[in-house]
Amino acid sequence: MFKRKYGFMIAFFTSIILLLNACSGGGGGQEQTTGENKGQEKPAEKQWVIKIDPQNNLPRKATATDPREIKALTEIVAEYEKLKPNVKIEFVDVGNQDRSAWMQARMLSKDAPDVFWDNYDDTWLHYQKGWFLKMDDWLQKPNPYQNDTPWKDMFVPGILDSVRAPDGALYVVPADGVGVAIYYNKKIFNDLGLGIPKTWSEFMDAQAKIKEAGITPFAVEGKGDCCHLHWIDSLMSSQFYMGKITDMDRNNNNNLEVNEIALAVQDGKYPNQEQLSQQWKLVKDWSQYWNKGFTSATDSLQMFAQSKVAMIFGGSWTNGQLKQAKVPFEFGAFNFPVITPQDASLATGKQTKIYGAWGALQWLVPGYLAKEDPEKIPVIMDFLMFLSKPENVSKVDLESDGEPNIVGASPPPGHEVFHEDMDIANMQGYNSRLDKSYSNVFLASLQTYLTGSDSLEKFTGRVIEQSKKSSENLIKQNPDWTK
Repeated sequence: MFKRKYGFMIAFFTSIILLLNACSGGGGGQEQTTGENKGQEKPAEKQWVIKIDPQNNLPRKATATDPREIKALTEIVAEYEKLKPNVKIEFVDVGNQDRSAWMQARMLSKDAPDVFWDNYDDTWLHYQKGWFLKMDDWLQKPNPYQNDTPWKDMFVPGILDSVRAPDGALYVVPADGVGVAIYYNKKIFNDLGLGIPKTWSEFMDAQAKIKEAGITPFAVEGKGDCCHLHWIDSLMSSQFYMGKITDMDRNNNNNLEVNEIALAVQDGKYPNQEQLSQQWKLVKDWSQYWNKGFTSATDSLQMFAQSKVAMIFGGSWTNGQLKQAKVPFEFGAFNFPVITPQDASLATGKQTKIYGAWGALQWLVPGYLAKEDPEKIPVIMDFLMFLSKPENVSKVDLESDGEPNIVGASPPPGHEVFHEDMDIANMQGYNSRLDKSYSNVFLASLQTYLTGSDSLEKFTGRVIEQSKKSSENLIKQNPDWTK
C-alpha cells in the first residue's frame, strides 16, 4: 500500500514539474518547436523604399544663382526614418518638363515615383484613366502623428472640397497652396502720397497719378498661357459671378469646375455676353497703364526690382524672390481691388482673392499600385500623414514661401495678405476653364482686342463661339459628366 501510494506521489509530482517546465518555456518540446529562447532573432520587418517627387522642395545646396539652401524635407525624412527604420525615403528630381507627357510615360511603364506632384486641376483631365489612387478612404483614417485626429480634419475648412475631381473623388492631398496678390513699391506710393486702393476707381486713380509722375504704373506679362491675363480673368469673373453660381454649381462647393462650366454652356447658363463685355471693357481701360509691348516677352519681376514699374502681379513665391534679389526699396502687397456696381452694373461688389492648392505639397499616388503593390500603399500613407504634421508643413513652407493648408501650421512672415478674410475666386481663369482649344482662342482674341486690332464685340463673339465648341467636345470625351 505504501509503495503504491509513494509511487503515485512520485508520478504526480513528476508530472507537475514537467507541466511547469512546459508552461514556462524552459524545457523540452516547446522550446525546440518555437526556438524563441535559443537566441534566434524574430523575423525581420519588410524593408520599403518610398520614392517621392517633392517638386520645388527638392533638397539642394545654395548656389551662386540661388543662395537658398533647401533642406527642410531632408531633416523631416531623417526624423521619419529614425522612427521607421524599415522605411527609406528617396527623392526623385522630375525637373521642368511637360507633366502630362511625363505622367503618360510613367503610367504606361508603371515606374512613377510613389508620391508625385501635379496641379489638382490638371488631374481632372486624367483621373478617368486610373492614373491616380483615390484618397477619400485614407483621409478618413486617424493620423497617428496628430493624436489620432481623422486625417481629413487636419486640413483648413473647404480646401479638400476645392480639389475634388468632377466625379466627386479626391485624388490629391493638398497640404499647402499659393496665393496671388499685387506687389507695390512703397517708396513710389509714399512719394506720391498714395494709399492702398480698395476699389476699382481708387485703383485707376492711383495709376493715373503714377503715370503723371513719369513711372509705368503696372507691368503685365501678356504673351503666354500663364499667368497674368489668366489671373485677371479669374479675379474679375469671380467678382461678377460671386453668389450667382448656384444653378451651375452641381457639387455645391462654391467653385465652378471644368465639368460644371461645360454643362452650364450646354444649358445656356454661361457665358453671359454682357458680363464679358463689362469685364473686358474695364481691362481695356486699365491697359493704358500697363508696360508697352505687354504681349511680347516681359520680365515684370525684373522691371519691378529695378523700380521701372510701381506694381506687378505676384504669387506667394514672389516675396522670397524679391528678398533674394535684395531690391533697394521696401515693398508690400495688397489684394485685387473690389469692382463696385458703379464701375460695372453686373458686378456684385464682393472682393475676391486667388488662393488655392497649387503649392509644392500636393501629393498624388499612382493608381496602378492598388493592383501592382497594395501592401506598399499603407507605408506611403503613413509617411504622408507624418509629413502633414503642422510643424512639418510650417517648416517646408517657410523655405518655399508656400501657404499651409493644415490647421495649426504657420505661414511665412510677410504672407498675411494671402490670408485676409475674403471670398476665394470661384471661377478659374480662361486657361483652366475648358479645354486647350478654348484657352488658345481666348488668349489670341484677347491680345488682338487689347492691342486695338479687334473690337470688343468680335472678342466676346469668338469666346462665346469657342466655349460652345469646347464644351461639346469635353462632354463627348466625358459622358459621365451628364449623369
